[in-house]
Amino acid sequence: MTSSAPRADFPLPLAGRICGVIVYAASLIVLGIATSNLALWFIPSLQFIADWPGMMIMRANTSFALTSAALSLFIWHRAGRSGRLTGAQWLASLLGMIPALIGGITSLEYLTGLNLGIDTLIAEASFPGDKADAFVVAPGRMSLNAALSLFFVGLALAGLDVSVDIRRPRRVFTAPILAVISALPACLGLVGYLSGAGGFTGLLKSTNMLLHTAMALVLLAVGILAVRGERQPVRRILSQGAGGILLRWLLPGATASLILLASGIGKARAYGYVAPGEGTALMLFGGLILLYALIVSASRAVDIQEARAQRAKSALHEEELRSRSILATSLDGVLLMDMHGCVVDWNLAAERIFGWRRDQILGRPLADHIIPERLRFAHNQGLKNYLLTGSGPVLGKRLELPALRQDGTEFPVELSINAVTDAEPPLFVGFIRDITERQQAEQALREAKEQAEKASQAKDDFLAALSHELRTPLTPVLLSSSVLSEDLRLPEDVRRTVAMIERHVTLEARLIDDLLDLTRISRGKLHLRLEKCDLNTLIRHAVEIIQEDATRKNLTLNLQLSPSDAALAGDSARLQQVFWNLLKNAVKFTPASGSITLISRPDDHQKGYMVTVQDTGVGFEPASAGQLFLPFEQEKPSTQHQFGGLGLGLAIAKAIVTLHGGEIHAFSAGAGHGATFTVRLPFGNLPDETTLTPASAHESLTEKQSLYILLVEDHEHTRQVLAHLLQRAGHRVICAGNVQEALEIASSAATKPNILISDLGLPDGTGLDLMLQLRSRGFTLPGIALSGYGMEEDHVRTREVGFACHLVKPVKFEQLTQALASLQNSLAVMD
Repeated sequence: MTSSAPRADFPLPLAGRICGVIVYAASLIVLGIATSNLALWFIPSLQFIADWPGMMIMRANTSFALTSAALSLFIWHRAGRSGRLTGAQWLASLLGMIPALIGGITSLEYLTGLNLGIDTLIAEASFPGDKADAFVVAPGRMSLNAALSLFFVGLALAGLDVSVDIRRPRRVFTAPILAVISALPACLGLVGYLSGAGGFTGLLKSTNMLLHTAMALVLLAVGILAVRGERQPVRRILSQGAGGILLRWLLPGATASLILLASGIGKARAYGYVAPGEGTALMLFGGLILLYALIVSASRAVDIQEARAQRAKSALHEEELRSRSILATSLDGVLLMDMHGCVVDWNLAAERIFGWRRDQILGRPLADHIIPERLRFAHNQGLKNYLLTGSGPVLGKRLELPALRQDGTEFPVELSINAVTDAEPPLFVGFIRDITERQQAEQALREAKEQAEKASQAKDDFLAALSHELRTPLTPVLLSSSVLSEDLRLPEDVRRTVAMIERHVTLEARLIDDLLDLTRISRGKLHLRLEKCDLNTLIRHAVEIIQEDATRKNLTLNLQLSPSDAALAGDSARLQQVFWNLLKNAVKFTPASGSITLISRPDDHQKGYMVTVQDTGVGFEPASAGQLFLPFEQEKPSTQHQFGGLGLGLAIAKAIVTLHGGEIHAFSAGAGHGATFTVRLPFGNLPDETTLTPASAHESLTEKQSLYILLVEDHEHTRQVLAHLLQRAGHRVICAGNVQEALEIASSAATKPNILISDLGLPDGTGLDLMLQLRSRGFTLPGIALSGYGMEEDHVRTREVGFACHLVKPVKFEQLTQALASLQNSLAVMD
């Protein structure tokens, strides 16, 4: 990488502040001197000051010209720099023209001997007590020294930013040159005062320049140089190089030394210590001694600066070596490109990435060697746009683009480009990384993800199919057992046996439901149907379900429900499932004659309700609390064999509670000390209606008229049992085993069926196809989907095609009669 050494004319850190202080001081001091003198010409009450001993008042036009010049300098500094003249800069330039005109016309009067009237244009030639009037060569006329200085000061201020082309590309500003010239007559007057040489204060025997006039003009010249401190000679004086050090030592030192020497010789001559003619010799001798001393001091300062520069150069060299070492060992390619698009540097990693050696590619167009041909035009246009506007859409960003190796093969790279700050002419640095392996790894990850998603989908499809195949043969068993267990014509022992069969079939169906719920949770498709429900009612229904199992084990159930209205927004069926799971676990893991306590109360901290289920069962180790809510996990492997179950209930309960925005936690003091499960549920956004959903499984049915039902079921035993039970309930039933048979029956029957009960999986189609074809033929009968497929999307599809209800096999006959009662109500409303 290339680096630039520090420039010798680089300014001092405080150069700008130093120049600003000089400009402010010069303009304000001159303004004070000029306005105080000008006031005496126009305010008679102040003219007594002229009677003070030694008080000399400058001419009115001199005061006015100095005032204009000081204001011009001050405004130039405040206006700053801009490409075009602003209003303030125009005003400063116009004010600068005033001293130029006054000084120029006065100088012309001296040189031509004419009286052009400029001397008394501002005020009268004199006033009573004006002692300086005795020294003027013409009434009201300033000295030739002052006139010349004002002329050049005015020109400098009027054209402060005017420049002249000497030879391209060098431009010379005229203001610093004019300022230096303007200082010469004023400095001559100062030397005259210090040395006692009267001829210096009034050139060509003109009016003598006053001391404070000379000082004001010198200050203006210095201020003009400082107001544009970035130009020569101030730039050189305030530079950090050896030249700047010499100038800062020699200029003020020589000036001050000569002034003091001249002043001393003048005083000595006045007192007779120096004879006529000896002053010049003393000036030369003393000046040489002082000059030698200044040169020695300046050389020492230069030596110190050179030592600092050498240390800085060494540090820069070391930094450059470190930078090269870092770039050489970098795994990313680093390159430098100039404004013409050519390579100016190229590290080892770039050689490895692209195959081009550094000596092969330096100075060659970057685009022609590493950028594919189809992208070169865009690259060249972007470079041109940056050179014109100073901005580029790709600068400072990470891009993934194709690149070109030396052998012509393309490969993917990650590229970032930045413009090198303060580089002149512009340079661009590029950082390049070969991302071939990364993209291959990303592609492998994408393929693995797709395979995993396919495997997950296959698993879900398998579970859905397995669920259907397991549910279908259970349906006739559960239908028959649910009816026979309540048939009083059967002996008591037979009814108990049938009830036992019903419980185990229901348990088997619950295990299948748990597997499907777990699949919904893993796919994020477990959705809630929020409504206003009563928490205590849900708990009582869950207790009813496990009551028989608890009684069989002689367990004591203690319910301590909140006496207040326990209303919250939730999915009543899912919340009941949570409490049923917790109570079922408590019954399962609590030994005979134990106790289970369920407490519900408001939870002010969470702005909701808290439900606690506490048992005196086997408990668990405290460290296993979090593990209990993982699918297929139980506290110990042996527990699964001892108590049964798949370990899904708590995982499903946690997912349901989390979807409600609540929390569920487990606690136990250890094995044999029982367990406590705590559920916290927020109130949620309660609907406006006040009716609570009881979620009861025992809604009373109103007797309705007989229905004519088209039953479509391909499983023969299920079809036979359903038809028999529906006929016993007083309904007319006509059966079909597939879609085509059902369509023929519906079209040819003399009396049209008014309700459809259909399986979804049929030999020649689906129940969805059947409903769609019936609707297309003008049949509007409501339908009940009866299927072993119970995923959320299955429910959605059946609703979309027109089924009013979706029952998942196996079903109890009581569930089916409830669905039929609901459809009877809708038919009655339609009639």
